[in-house]
Amino acid sequence: MKTEDLSEVSNSSNVALDDAPDELGWQVVNSNLTTLKRIDIGDVELTYIEQGKGPLVILVHGSLGDCRTWSRQVAVLAQHYHVISYSRRYHHLNTPPEGTINYSYGRHVDDLISLIRALRLGPAHLVGHSYGATVAALVALARPEMVSSLVLGEPSLFSILSDSQDRVSLRFHRIALRVVQKLSENDERGLAVREYLNIVVGRDVFDELPLEDLLVINQNAHTLGPMLRTYFEPIRLDRSRVQNLTMPTLLITGELSPGIYRSITRELNDCLPTADKLILPGASHGLQMENPEIFGNALMDFLRRQKSQVR
Repeated sequence: MKTEDLSEVSNSSNVALDDAPDELGWQVVNSNLTTLKRIDIGDVELTYIEQGKGPLVILVHGSLGDCRTWSRQVAVLAQHYHVISYSRRYHHLNTPPEGTINYSYGRHVDDLISLIRALRLGPAHLVGHSYGATVAALVALARPEMVSSLVLGEPSLFSILSDSQDRVSLRFHRIALRVVQKLSENDERGLAVREYLNIVVGRDVFDELPLEDLLVINQNAHTLGPMLRTYFEPIRLDRSRVQNLTMPTLLITGELSPGIYRSITRELNDCLPTADKLILPGASHGLQMENPEIFGNALMDFLRRQKSQVR
């Protein structure tokens, strides 16, 4: 295992989105989180932030995100836990990819398994959002001994949908995101990002986003097209296999989220009757970014219960 600290960042945060260098991008998001590290997991190095001591908590970001996506949660969690927030392969603050981006659930699952091994701190509490929640769930299925508990914020587990009306909604969802994929592949990334957010949040939210969120999204726009190419591919997690997830689990969905994400959470809850479930008030698919306080409190309460049960 090889880790390295990256250089400290500039104190300036007065930057334009299109011109923001990596270091300033980190500073804009959170001025208190200035130390970045990289870890070699075999064929790639992943950038991550690390804070706190205690049981290991790994934060797994979703689409258009990176390790900065969890900046509102890291400091709070680090008061009681050893927190790792990493940028998934191909995402910003990692070395830019060369050639074709081979984006797939399987690759990100293997990366997270390799990361847990390389850290030598496991097992881990995995907290995932959207695509990252799917990755976390698949790691828990493949390597349950590596996972202490799961927090799944609206995973993209489309394979679990069984209701006929949900299947119809899924077809429309695929059609809408196919348009986004074409826009991205035609180098219309700005329009693709705006339309993607419109679809997954349920309204045109782009112009309302804080600077820090716009920055992260802008610097990860290159991943949107490759991600969507394999977004709906079948994965090894349907209703029958979900029941094999026996570790403590917290399911989080937004009060205002599009129906397809709320349906996935409902199906998961049906398959995991002992799981905790939270409907995050006033939030859509952005969850921890839209309502960070209640999200963070629920996360801390859930993790605290796991710690007390271990004792």
